[in-house]
Amino acid sequence: MREQLCMRLTCGVVVLQGAVLLTLWVTPTWTPPRIKLIELLWAWMHQPTFYPLAVLVAAGPVMTIAAWVGRGRHRLWLVVSWLVFAVIIVRSFGDRAEAMMRVLWWVITES
Repeated sequence: MREQLCMRLTCGVVVLQGAVLLTLWVTPTWTPPRIKLIELLWAWMHQPTFYPLAVLVAAGPVMTIAAWVGRGRHRLWLVVSWLVFAVIIVRSFGDRAEAMMRVLWWVITES
């Protein structure tokens, strides 16, 4: 029973990561200059693209820790999925991901 829950949490993490990558892949590639006002306007125009990233940032670590508690093969899948996700996001979408994380940070810290 516990192994099944851990595997479902692992699958949830992979689905969230896939949603973020798919969202970044299908959205325009223009990255705003590093000026706060322009980045905030860009974020406002692309607001729906932030939803998968916000969910991954909020739920991903919690789901990962909860799944890691149980022993099993799912731990390997967790490590591999996070590594592959990190490599893809840095190599393919680094500028946009960095801008999106900056905007999320401003929203969290300034509200």
